[in-house]
Amino acid sequence: MSYYEAREYAERELGDPIMDFRLTYQGKLLSDRDDPKRLIHKHDVRRAFHTQLKELWHTHPALKFRALNPVGWLDAEGKTVTGTRLTNLARMFSRHGVNWAPLINPDPFATVCSLNVLFLRPEPKGGIVQTGDLDNRIKLLFDALTIPRANELPSDFDPKQEPDPFLCLLSDDSLITHFTVTADRLLVPNQDVNTAHLVIEVRTMLSDPHKGYLEFA
Repeated sequence: MSYYEAREYAERELGDPIMDFRLTYQGKLLSDRDDPKRLIHKHDVRRAFHTQLKELWHTHPALKFRALNPVGWLDAEGKTVTGTRLTNLARMFSRHGVNWAPLINPDPFATVCSLNVLFLRPEPKGGIVQTGDLDNRIKLLFDALTIPRANELPSDFDPKQEPDPFLCLLSDDSLITHFTVTADRLLVPNQDVNTAHLVIEVRTMLSDPHKGYLEFA
């Protein structure tokens, strides 16, 4: 099944898409799972996506009022707390001393997504598959789009040095309904072999219309 056939199937099963956008990444994308710098590198990629998602939250019509308009709510102790709906979302996903704000989450947004990845690197077309490292690189990409587990953070990780909230795409990578990867040659000379230029098409859909439409009606 092609990406577009799978996307049409998902839309029939899950409902119309509520948001389409693209994330990009340019830089090194390591494949070696045993590289001691891999966790540091993965977190650098995670920070790069945070910057783009912050722009999305502050400019997209379906999101910006959640990021900018203050609201009040009662916490678990019945005390009134003020902030934005974005900061409230981040408090729900507090992990490792950081308030993470995943756009794709099962609750309260009830969203899932599909990904269509254009993967360019300085190697002849087809070579990326022959090297056997594509799976590792895509796994690193998915990890960088998701709230990390404790063992996925660098040893010198300091929550005080991270943005609050820290914006990410996914609360869990199981919320990716399907994905495709198109690998091709990056036609920029004199590039390191680990260099990658990625364009990631994200299409979001509601997994539970009754719950999700309370947020996105």
